[in-house]
Amino acid sequence: MRSLSTAILAIGLALLPLGVFAQGIPRANVESYGLRITGRTVEVLFRVTDRASGRDIRGLQASDITLLEDGAPLAAASELLEEQSDPAQSRVVDLGPSAVAGSAPVNLSVVGGTIGIVYDSSLLTNAPGDPTNYVERGRVLIEALLEAGRPVAQDNPEALGLFFPLSVPGVPSETIRPQALPGFVQDRNAAINLLRQQAPRAGKTNVLDTLAVAVRATAEEAGRRGTDAYVLLVTDGGDSASVGSYDALVADASALGVKLLIVGVGPEGRLAGNAPALTTLAEKTGGAYVGNPEPVAVQQLYRSLVQVTGQSAYIVRYSTALLDDGKSHQLIMQVRGPAEGQSAPIPIAPGGGAPLASGTLVLGPALQGYALRAIPIAIIASLLLSLVIVMGQRLLGKRSRSISGGITRR
Repeated sequence: MRSLSTAILAIGLALLPLGVFAQGIPRANVESYGLRITGRTVEVLFRVTDRASGRDIRGLQASDITLLEDGAPLAAASELLEEQSDPAQSRVVDLGPSAVAGSAPVNLSVVGGTIGIVYDSSLLTNAPGDPTNYVERGRVLIEALLEAGRPVAQDNPEALGLFFPLSVPGVPSETIRPQALPGFVQDRNAAINLLRQQAPRAGKTNVLDTLAVAVRATAEEAGRRGTDAYVLLVTDGGDSASVGSYDALVADASALGVKLLIVGVGPEGRLAGNAPALTTLAEKTGGAYVGNPEPVAVQQLYRSLVQVTGQSAYIVRYSTALLDDGKSHQLIMQVRGPAEGQSAPIPIAPGGGAPLASGTLVLGPALQGYALRAIPIAIIASLLLSLVIVMGQRLLGKRSRSISGGITRR
């Protein structure tokens, strides 16, 4: 058994660097879109995006790019040009008509934020003796905020999702996310129309628990789109139906990078008691709270806190003598600095190259980076596991023969 333990320990130590190596999967995707070769000059149009957030990596320098030709680092200097989105309108970046077949343009725009809207439309928001319809007022304020975003990022506007706290005790027909709008949309008018059609809840609602659902869903959508995440909560602050806690919600929103924009709507006396908790909840996530505001104040809340996300593409240009042999070669771009990753191999040949897949590579950068590491690891791990099994069988066989020799059969 000591021999078996020694063997397993040795193999475990051998696998340790493989585990470390596996954790080195690039956190950035490097995706080529276009290739142009003129004589000895090679140009590649590409984007670098963060795998976790989906955002373009901006501000790369030529020193952050290493070019590998047939696996060898390029000795000559290269030029790097960054193309950024225009705040006013989208723009197209390409390498022109002389790019190789299959090259694709990159469409750059500013991207509107991702906003989850939690609307506590309960009739209990209204108060006896108070003529104000606070349910209606809350809807009007949501529309005001959405209108503030209409002129922003018109080519790629905000993604909006609606969430309505549920009645407690539950009503079978109610859902947190409306069936007519179950996901996020970039159609502001569709969201406004659905808000106008939404029937208010009749009793107590689970505001805090619904807010937790909205935070997670909005963060996920923002990660897919590569934008900032915001959740707008419109409520009077009353909630005796939720089971979650403020501390857990703050921790979750902060960890996911979701800013809470909270608009208090309800009788002044009730808001006065709930405002401190709502203010703390908003400010701890980088957001803000306003109580019974006018529509202009809600629009100012949007303008001061909701940000657009810019996009970038790069063109790398260098000169090479490698193509003088008349053969086809491979180029790989490695990115360091603020991001780490590498492209899939790009075929280059005199006068051009093999056609590129439109907008993508045959093996995407993330998968390519994974495959370069995972496949050798899997092969080596399989071989080592087989070795463990064989050694174990041999050691167990010896032990079995030793034990069987001392047993008296009746």
